[in-house]
Amino acid sequence: MGNKKSLRYLISKYAIIELVYTLFIIGLFYVGLNVLLNAGVVYPANYADIQTGKVETGFQTEDWTPAEIPYYYDFLYLKDGKIIENTIDKKYDDLVQQAIKNGRAISSEIIGSNIFKAYTRGNRQLVIRYRVNVIFTNEKLYRLFENFECGYIVLILIIWFLGFALFLIRSSNILKREIHKIAMANDNISRMDLDYEREYSKYKEIDGVLVSIDVLAENLKKSLGEQWDMQVKQKELVEQLTHDIRTPITLIKGNLELLKEEHSDLSSERFADISNGIDRLEKYIDKLKKFSYTMEGKKDVVSNEVILYWIEIMSGICRLNGLNLEVIKSECSNIMLDKEEVAAALQNIVANAVEYSKKGSKITVEFKDEPEEFILTVRDEGTGFNKDLLPLLTEKFISGKVKDKSNKHGLGLWVVKNIVVANKGNLYLKNYTGVNAGAEVKMVFNKRLKNNYG
Repeated sequence: MGNKKSLRYLISKYAIIELVYTLFIIGLFYVGLNVLLNAGVVYPANYADIQTGKVETGFQTEDWTPAEIPYYYDFLYLKDGKIIENTIDKKYDDLVQQAIKNGRAISSEIIGSNIFKAYTRGNRQLVIRYRVNVIFTNEKLYRLFENFECGYIVLILIIWFLGFALFLIRSSNILKREIHKIAMANDNISRMDLDYEREYSKYKEIDGVLVSIDVLAENLKKSLGEQWDMQVKQKELVEQLTHDIRTPITLIKGNLELLKEEHSDLSSERFADISNGIDRLEKYIDKLKKFSYTMEGKKDVVSNEVILYWIEIMSGICRLNGLNLEVIKSECSNIMLDKEEVAAALQNIVANAVEYSKKGSKITVEFKDEPEEFILTVRDEGTGFNKDLLPLLTEKFISGKVKDKSNKHGLGLWVVKNIVVANKGNLYLKNYTGVNAGAEVKMVFNKRLKNNYG
C-alpha cells in the first residue's frame, strides 16, 4: 500500500499552499498596480499634489476661470469675499478656514488624508482639496470610483478569499472522505454486517483506526460464530434432555395412578401434591426449551383462581416439610402477571423459607392490591438472611452458605429477581424482628407500563 502519510503532512501542505498563495496575491497586487500606472489607467498617489503648482500658476493669470481646475480637485472660489463657486463638502469648513488663514491644512486620517491649499491674487481667493491616493486618469471612472485604493484592495481581498475558500474546501473534503471511511466501518459493525468491504487510507492516523475497527469486526465475527455454535449445541442438549426426562415422568404418572388404586386409604392431599408437582415439572420442561425463566410468556389477570393456584403450590411445600401456611390477606388485582413464572418465584421463596424454619413454625403470605402496584409478601420464622450478604443475595451463585450454613439464599433468589423484573416489578429482602423474627421477601409489581428496576 506504499508509505503512509501523516495528517500533519496534509495540514502542513495546505498551510504552505495558503502562504504561497498569499504571497502570490501580494505580488499580483503590486504588479497589477504598476501595470495600471504604466498603461496610463491611473495616476500615482502623489500626482494631485504635484499638479497643485500648475493650478497655482494658472490662478495667477488674469483670464483664469474655475473651469481650468482638474476634475480630481474640489475647490472653493471667492471674489471680493463672496463665494462664486464651491464644490467642497461643508464638513470640511473648519479645514477650509484654516487653509485660508495659514495657506495649508490637512485632515487627521491615517490613510488618504485630505489636503487643503489656499491661493490669493488681488480680490480673488481659491481653496482646493485633494487626497493623496491613486486616481483614475478617466474623469468618468474617477466619478464612479473616487476612492480607487479602497476598491482595489477590496478586489484583491475578494480574489484572495475565493482562493483561500477553495483550498479550505479541498482540504476539508479530503478529511471528510477519510473520516467517512471510519464512519462507514462503524455503521457496518452496528448493523452487524461484519463482512463489509474493507477500506484503507493513505494517512497513518486514519488507517490505524480503520485497522483497529477491522480487527474488532473480525474478533466479533469469530466470537459470534463461537456463540452460535454453543447455542446450537445447547439447544440440541436441551432437546435431548427434555425428550429423555419425559419418559420417566410418564412412568411416574402411571405408577402414581396405580398407587391411588392400590392404596386408596392414603391421604388424598399427598397424592394431589405429587400430581401437582409432576404437572409443574412438565411445565418447567417446556420452559427449559426456551432457555430462560425470564422469557415472556402468557400473562393472566391476578384473579381469585390464580391466587388459589399459588396458595396451593405453597401449601404443598409447607405440608411436605411440616410447616403451616397462613394467608393473612388475599386481594385480587387487575394487573396481568405471568402465572407460572410467579408460581416458580413463590416456590423458590417458600423452599428457602422451610429449609431454615423449625417444624411446626408458620409461613405467612399476603396478596395486597394497591392503586399503582400489586404487593406479594412472604414471611418466615426462620434464622433470617445473613446481614453481611443481604445486598448480594439476588446475584447469581451468591449464597448465605458461603459464610454461614444456617443461611442459604443464593441461586433461587437470583431466579426470583429475574422473574420479578420480567414482570415489571421490584424485589425487596429484609429481616424483621418481633415475637417471631425471620426473613421477609416482598415482590412489588408495578401497574404502570414502564419497567422499573428499582
